[in-house]
Amino acid sequence: MRLPFVVLFVNIVLFAPAYSCIAKANPSLNIRSAPSATASIVGSLLQGTTVSCLEKQNGFCRVGTNRWASAEYINCNTAASDGFEKKAPAADYTRKTWRGVTLNQRTIEMIQRAEVYMAQMGKSGFQFSFSQGSYSSSVTASAGTHDGGGAIDIRTSVVNNDKKTVDTMVVALRKAGFAAWSRGRVADSFQNNKHIHAIAIGDVQASTGAKNQIASFKRGRNGLKGDGVDPDAYLGRATPTWAQ
Repeated sequence: MRLPFVVLFVNIVLFAPAYSCIAKANPSLNIRSAPSATASIVGSLLQGTTVSCLEKQNGFCRVGTNRWASAEYINCNTAASDGFEKKAPAADYTRKTWRGVTLNQRTIEMIQRAEVYMAQMGKSGFQFSFSQGSYSSSVTASAGTHDGGGAIDIRTSVVNNDKKTVDTMVVALRKAGFAAWSRGRVADSFQNNKHIHAIAIGDVQASTGAKNQIASFKRGRNGLKGDGVDPDAYLGRATPTWAQ
């Protein structure tokens, strides 16, 4: 007896590698109920938020069910940062002189990640400039936070203390895994020395003072004496998974 011969046709669909997208609007991007600039606003995406563009219509990306955001302010060309969210930097504590200050290689890698994020948020070619590095006890006002690894003070004068650019710098540093705050933009003791102070989360060589600042950051505070409110709270906390 002959058995029937059946041919099954299977459709095989090949997908190109997908990378997450990043919201680059400063300080936030409206989410609308439909792909139209006149549709109702149902939420917002903070700058630096990781999203997926599920489909495009009329210049909008669908970022969820009945949730659309302008594609103009979403960058999906993010292959350069693929893996940053979940993969911690290498635990390389080799000390180096880099851009005029002493840092360990782990901190340098994190700064380079932040510069990738700066480019993805519209600041292509941007490089951070430093006024103080790590393993330094020369500045009394630092209260020992720079004595160990992972601590940096970043100049904002190089961008003329422009608010939107400083905002983006803080977002990029936080997204790269730093506890980072702007100093001197609110009523603090740094009015005459505006800068960004940042501590690399997870640095095993960080000083006790620096580790206390990281704990303050994770509580949503400013890392200063008195543990005040985070001056950059409106920017959110785009901390990577590995640093949470």
